[in-house]
Amino acid sequence: MDTLAIPNYARVKREVKRIHDEFGIVAPPINPVEIARHLGVEIQFANFGGKFFDISGFYDCETRTIIVNGEEYPLRQTFTIAHELGHHILHAEWARSSEYSVLMRDADYSGQEAHEKEANAFAGHLLVPRFLLDQYWRTTNVEGLSKLFAVSVPVIKNRLAFEYGV
Repeated sequence: MDTLAIPNYARVKREVKRIHDEFGIVAPPINPVEIARHLGVEIQFANFGGKFFDISGFYDCETRTIIVNGEEYPLRQTFTIAHELGHHILHAEWARSSEYSVLMRDADYSGQEAHEKEANAFAGHLLVPRFLLDQYWRTTNVEGLSKLFAVSVPVIKNRLAFEYGV
């Protein structure tokens, strides 16, 4: 098993930088669907019902497909796609193991598992990179940043707190 005890955020940042460089990212918003498809990962939207309603999405490593809840708020879908793309890039072997589980919309989920922390950091850095946030955060309010980067307000607040302590 590929058990990860401590998140490797330096690796996350290196992989995100590589993607930004490869795709020539110079302005928001960043489209994780285009990036995933260019990397050979398909995106499918599905409607989960019943006991599966709380699934945000998951990565199927066998078919190289990210399946996203089509009923989610679009900005949540964007983050889910980036999060699952993080698993594809960072955790391919782990995603094949029994330790991998789908991303749930569960208020009780603490996100303490190291792979999940890395995938969340990957999504945040991919969608709202520091080098672009530096250009806008002092002159644009949180709602404006949310629109500019096409991510939810909570993602912007998290990135601002992480990068600038605000």
